[in-house]
Amino acid sequence: MCIKSFLISLVAGISLVTGFGLCCPVVQAGEFVTKIADKVEFSGFVRFITGFSDNLPDDMHNIISDHSKHDTSFITSAGFSRLRFTITGPQIKGWKTKGFVDGDFRGSSGDSAKLRIRQGWVGIKDPNDHWEIYFGQKESILCSMISYKYTLTLEGLIGAGTLYQRSPGIQIFRHFGPYHIAAEVMKASDAGSGTGKLNGSYSNQPSYTARIGYKDEVLEGWLAFRYDNSKESFDPQKLGQYTSNAGWLLTGEGEWRIPPFALYATGYLGKGSAYPHIFRKFKDDGGPLSNLIMINSRKDDTWGAMFSTRVTIDKFAFAATLGLAEVEDGDNSWASIVGRNTRGESLMETTVRANVKYNWNPALWFGLEYVHSELSGMPEAVNYKGSSWLLHVNYSF
Repeated sequence: MCIKSFLISLVAGISLVTGFGLCCPVVQAGEFVTKIADKVEFSGFVRFITGFSDNLPDDMHNIISDHSKHDTSFITSAGFSRLRFTITGPQIKGWKTKGFVDGDFRGSSGDSAKLRIRQGWVGIKDPNDHWEIYFGQKESILCSMISYKYTLTLEGLIGAGTLYQRSPGIQIFRHFGPYHIAAEVMKASDAGSGTGKLNGSYSNQPSYTARIGYKDEVLEGWLAFRYDNSKESFDPQKLGQYTSNAGWLLTGEGEWRIPPFALYATGYLGKGSAYPHIFRKFKDDGGPLSNLIMINSRKDDTWGAMFSTRVTIDKFAFAATLGLAEVEDGDNSWASIVGRNTRGESLMETTVRANVKYNWNPALWFGLEYVHSELSGMPEAVNYKGSSWLLHVNYSF
């Protein structure tokens, strides 16, 4: 069913674009595009992933309510493939306008192969390229570099030091040569997906982020601070009542490139609701997207770090990564949610990744990646290990 839905969505998208090109005369199509934009680019990539995995949950928080046997299984996926439209609009008194829509086939709501919008935003830039302003759903300024740098992973999951978030909001950048400062106001991360409406247990409080960064041909890096004054009602003693769980997060990353070598590091340190914890309910779990709940506790501390190195030799690139992450249940607030007593302890995850990538040409590459993760801390995490061998085939267009 998932493969069928994926193929239907992909064919429908290609048919729409092809049909427009065939049905509309060239002159008329050109006139139409000129009226709404100076340039429209269609791009993206097709990613096929296959290999063996013992099904270790990609989110270490799920370990508390996970009961699978983790038998090694054969997996295949093309859902990470991306479709992108970039629209360059007309200049308005020298200010440049741009729109962007980006989607993959990692949908939810019962069908993991549906086309899902990842980003959808409009941006404006001043004539001197000093100011940039973005409106819409865009990757947070906490994760502007590629998630999981030097790895083949496409999503920023917990356990490697990166924090991934994309929510509707406003971003403002000011550039000073190689330096920049930025600010961001985003919708609370616990809002209902795609609706813009908050779940009933949360108050309507956005997150605020400030950032400073630097970039040249050799060095690139940034440092950001986020404050989130959200409220929730999952406190067992105050069920149905809002309790303030204001939290903060300090995070950053940096890269040093001296060909053929490159080094990368990232890390974060946080407390409370600025770093939400997603759990699966212990009872009546109907699947990977059923009964998911968010816990934000101001007494929970968390930290993570990732260190990577890469060497490029001709068309080959070899990389290795070590990731560490820890999150604690400081007030034992998880117990009533997941059905187990954590005794206020913490989970520690260690992840090792190694990969080799071969660039056949600028559009096509092949990669092989090994991932090994171990959990420790709580009794539920004892001897909890997982590994995977995955082959990636990627064609960009």
